[in-house]
Amino acid sequence: MILRALFIALLLLPAAPARAADICNETSFIVEVALGWVTESSEIAVEGWTRVRPGECVESGPTFDPESDRPLLFYARSTAAYLGGVREWGGQLDLCVGASDFAVEGVSDCESLGLDRRGFDILRGDHRLRTVLVEPADYGDDAQEAGTQRLLRDAGFDIRTIDGLEGRRTFRAISAFVQAEGLPSTPPRAELIDALEAAAIRRNADAGLVICNETEGRIAVALGRQRNEEWESRGWWRLDAGGCARLLAEHLDEANAWFYAERTGDTPGRLQGGTESFCYSPSRFVAEGRTECAGRGYGTGLFRIIPDPVDGTSRIALTINDFRVLERTAPVEPQE
Repeated sequence: MILRALFIALLLLPAAPARAADICNETSFIVEVALGWVTESSEIAVEGWTRVRPGECVESGPTFDPESDRPLLFYARSTAAYLGGVREWGGQLDLCVGASDFAVEGVSDCESLGLDRRGFDILRGDHRLRTVLVEPADYGDDAQEAGTQRLLRDAGFDIRTIDGLEGRRTFRAISAFVQAEGLPSTPPRAELIDALEAAAIRRNADAGLVICNETEGRIAVALGRQRNEEWESRGWWRLDAGGCARLLAEHLDEANAWFYAERTGDTPGRLQGGTESFCYSPSRFVAEGRTECAGRGYGTGLFRIIPDPVDGTSRIALTINDFRVLERTAPVEPQE
């Protein structure tokens, strides 16, 4: 989910000598920040990543003359420690970023260099000097405690509410964690957060539902599951030959989701072995409910249940044998 500029609070400072940007993190996530700017040669330079813990402020990026009109381009993402996928803060300007630390200038073809595209926000004037990342819960001064709670929960400890308030449950979870990790009983909070992040990454980096394409062509994959007592299907994740996608980024305890796939290109085909009907659409979709698909403008596909998870992960490798070849490319309803 992209938390766009609506959730980026920009605090204005008085005019001052040239200085870099202050980036303050009032969310419950450890974030990594990439910044871009226009160089003297009129190219756009982008650098990342600057790591900012919950409740911290850091100085990053180029220095700016407050009187200049050169914008600062801003994008941030949560680290890989968290269940539920990466959270993003940014805007509508697509720029290139690397998976790890990077610096690029004047790049327009991101894919050819193995870079990804992400949407940056454009900050102008005094807005460049201080940027505060927030989330809907608006933790403010309690961000560090909320961030500790979130990491404890995602590392597998008993935290029921992320509220930023100190309590017995949080204290007990911290005590259990430091004892399990052999840490001092009262480590500095920054060290505690770093250790919790490492533990959460070990637990969650590969957790969830991962589907890989071991055919020789491209496939498209959709997911069906029950969320908050409501059935839902969504797609598509498009995978080239040899590619993988994580459809669910959470620690799975049981096989409680279903998947569907189609081969695209010159030899279209549909997944075999499906047992449960879900709605789907030829283009990107999110469909609520599993009934009356046709009346709501959807097709109906037979989805296959995922394998039982091992250590929180259910992994699927699709081969040509998983697909039934279609003799026509127009959508057809699967036979019961």
